[in-house]
Amino acid sequence: MSSMPEIALITGACGDIGRALVSEMASAGVKRFGLCDLAASEQAEKHFAELRRHGAEILYRQADVSDADAVNRFVGETAAAYGGIDLCIGNAGIVVRGSLLGLPVDAWRRTLDVNLTGCFLTAQAAARVMRDTGRGGHIVLLSSWTQDVPRQNIGAYCVSKAALKMLAKCLALELGQHEIRVNLVAPGYVDAGLTGQNLKENPDRRSGMEASIPLGRLISAAELARTVRLFCSGDAAYMTGATLLIDGGSSLHFEKTI
Repeated sequence: MSSMPEIALITGACGDIGRALVSEMASAGVKRFGLCDLAASEQAEKHFAELRRHGAEILYRQADVSDADAVNRFVGETAAAYGGIDLCIGNAGIVVRGSLLGLPVDAWRRTLDVNLTGCFLTAQAAARVMRDTGRGGHIVLLSSWTQDVPRQNIGAYCVSKAALKMLAKCLALELGQHEIRVNLVAPGYVDAGLTGQNLKENPDRRSGMEASIPLGRLISAAELARTVRLFCSGDAAYMTGATLLIDGGSSLHFEKTI
C-alpha cells in the first residue's frame, strides 16, 4: 500500500468508530494525532494510553465541533504542535430519532450543527492550514448511505448527510488548486456507534436490519476503519469529491418497516 500521511486530525475520536479510526491510522503509520471529542481529557487518556506507549504522539482537546472558536483553537494547536496537518477526518456526528412532524426545532438545529456545520468548521480550519503550509492534504468526511436514501424517523440525520455530500463536493472543487482532496466515506449500518447503541437498546431490530442488507450483516467499526485507511493512502491520490460507499448493498434494497 502506498504511504500514509504522518499527521492526522480526527474529530469524534472517543466513540467506537473514532477509536477504531485512530487505532487503524496508527497501525498504518500515522505518527502524530490531533484528536477531539466531547469526552473529558481523563476519559480520553484511557482510550489512547496504549497508543502513546507504542510511540504515538497525541494532542487531545475536549471540544464541541459546532463551536467555531473551539474548533479553530483545536486545529490551530494541532498545527502548531506538529508543523501542519496532512489528513483531517471529520467523524463527529449525532442522530436524533423522531418524525419530522414532531421534531423539536432544537433537535433539528443540533443535528445540523454537529453533522454539517461541525464538518464545515473542521474542514475549513484544516484546509487553511494545508493551504498555508503548501503541501496539500486530504480531508475525509464521514457521511452515511442515507445521504442518498431517505429513512423514516431519522429525517434530520438524512438531511444533514445529504448536505454534507454537497459540502464535500464544493470543498473539493475549491481546494483542488491547493492539492487538497476532499472525499466522503458513507457506511451503511455499523455495528458500533449510534447504530450499535440503538441495537443494544432494541436487540429485536437486529434480525430485520440484517435481512435488509444484501450482504446479510452489519459492518464493524474495525472494518470501516480499514476501508478509510485504504481511502487515505496514496493509492487514492486521484480521487476528490467522491463518495466511497460501504453499505453492504443497503442502498440497493431495504425494507421500510425496519
